[in-house]
Amino acid sequence: MSTRSPSSPPPSPRISTARLSLYNISQALIRIRRLRHGKPISSSSGPAPITHPSLPGAMSATKIPMNRDDEFICASGVDVPKLLRACRSTLLEQARKIGANVLVDEHWNVSITPQKTGEDGPYKVQIQYSANATRSDRRDPGRPVALDQAISVPGLMTIVKRSK
Repeated sequence: MSTRSPSSPPPSPRISTARLSLYNISQALIRIRRLRHGKPISSSSGPAPITHPSLPGAMSATKIPMNRDDEFICASGVDVPKLLRACRSTLLEQARKIGANVLVDEHWNVSITPQKTGEDGPYKVQIQYSANATRSDRRDPGRPVALDQAISVPGLMTIVKRSK
């Protein structure tokens, strides 16, 4: 015998994945819908700077702050992780010129604003990336921190213009 009444719905299965929760997916879809209606969306690495876990305390005490503000015009979509890697690699090149070999205490903010209403853009993407350059006996991980926080616009991204 069943303890459910005939009018009650069956219990729903629980999704236990932390990164891909139903709430996170719905929030991303809401942000993308807002973007298509002309409102900007933004994402960031979090409230505080983050250092890669692969770079423990084996660093020099000297840290040189570095900042980068980039602006991209993209068509057909926005691949935020790819744009963040481009900004970070430029910062790392500048750090190597002054004798550093890793970036620590990283933080980024991304703002995506559609330039016209429509699904294919173009989109204006502003990225602010900051980090401290230092020396370490370990290799730089070569990727931005907190990429799981990056919100992209689906589609095959074409970078039309990049400016600093």
